[in-house]
Amino acid sequence: MRLANRKTSEEDKLIFGFLQLPPALKSLNFCCYVIGASASFFGTWMTQIALVWLVYQLTNSPLLVGISGFTNQASSLVLTPLAGVLLDRWNLRRVLLTTQIISILLSLTLTFLTVSSKITVEAIIVIGILQGTVKAFDLPARQVLIPRIVERKGDTYSAIAFHSLMINTAKFVSPMVAGLVIARSGSGSCFLIDSVSYLSLIFALIVIKINPVPHKSSTQKAQILKNLKEGFIYAYEFIPIKTVLILLSLVCFMAMTHVNLMPIFAKEILSGNAETMGFLLTASAFGSLTAGLYLVQRQRVTGLGKIMARSTAFLGLALIVFSQSTRLEICLIIIFLIGLSMTLTLASISNFVQLVIVEEDKRGRLTSLFTMGFLGILPIGNLFFGGLANQIGVTNALVFGGTFCVIGSYFFARQLPTLRKIVYPIYEKMGLIPPSYEG
Repeated sequence: MRLANRKTSEEDKLIFGFLQLPPALKSLNFCCYVIGASASFFGTWMTQIALVWLVYQLTNSPLLVGISGFTNQASSLVLTPLAGVLLDRWNLRRVLLTTQIISILLSLTLTFLTVSSKITVEAIIVIGILQGTVKAFDLPARQVLIPRIVERKGDTYSAIAFHSLMINTAKFVSPMVAGLVIARSGSGSCFLIDSVSYLSLIFALIVIKINPVPHKSSTQKAQILKNLKEGFIYAYEFIPIKTVLILLSLVCFMAMTHVNLMPIFAKEILSGNAETMGFLLTASAFGSLTAGLYLVQRQRVTGLGKIMARSTAFLGLALIVFSQSTRLEICLIIIFLIGLSMTLTLASISNFVQLVIVEEDKRGRLTSLFTMGFLGILPIGNLFFGGLANQIGVTNALVFGGTFCVIGSYFFARQLPTLRKIVYPIYEKMGLIPPSYEG
């Protein structure tokens, strides 16, 4: 079985030109889930874009844009590690059904307040805190679920990569749609679309089969703080996970925060409006989609470290070039490259973390640490760069973030030989590479 997926890979793939159907898509169980999840992500991205534009429209303040971004995700920094412990114990189906229902209620509240012209920055901040609390449980639960809905262990990489591709597809479509919807009918329509989008995932969660995972005794289950400490110790002592989580934190803090600066850049540098912001974010998302397609078609687990190092360096350079551009046509090309390189980095890290987790009873905790690095660091970055852009301008803030990405990629690249020595035996054990592989 260990090498079966490699030996029969050509038989399992369907060719459409240069595209190949990922092995995970042979599972109707996985297909049902990923379609529902990507539809809900479409609505989520529309809401995120609409909120950023709405705050800037209400306040005309880069600092308040940063503060709203901070409050929307700050609770994840505190709650996500605890959520990871609980996800290793709780029923994932019930957790995700609960988070979808709460998300619908929050989006409907935003819709009502916006349409009735009662929306305020204070209301956005309060709802943002509640949304961040939901995300602390929702996003790691989605990641933990993927290895438990595929039939074959060897299809795990394919499933993770395709899930990332579908998320980026939603990310590609939503900015363009959001920009047009905001310009024509206001942010409230985006919030309403978001409310409806969660229904698709609710339906998928009801019908899919989730493979059970053996749990430890109730005595051990009761020790929440001990379990939490175990997760942190494991991540700290296991060099591959510790190294990529540091890179993840750097990219989220220094680079991913550029999304919150887009309404400022579109209005102040390009003299545009909501549609201009939508075009910029669509171009970035198209880059993300391209990166997702590449990772799905790779069908190899080796070489992810090189992709992380190179794409982080390229991301930093692209941010610097983008900051100096004042023509929309050039900005669209550069931000496409930013979306491409950022997704290559983040998706590769996500795939890598899921693949090297060998202790299934710790998957929730370790996945939550990834989510904490993603969602927990991001709000701090939003707050920092909102203030930085307010003091030195959005152009210089982008240069600052890009420079640190280039520096970080250099130090990460120096760790790659050590990482390969540790993770290749894990890949061999899982049947993802042949014995004594040296590629």
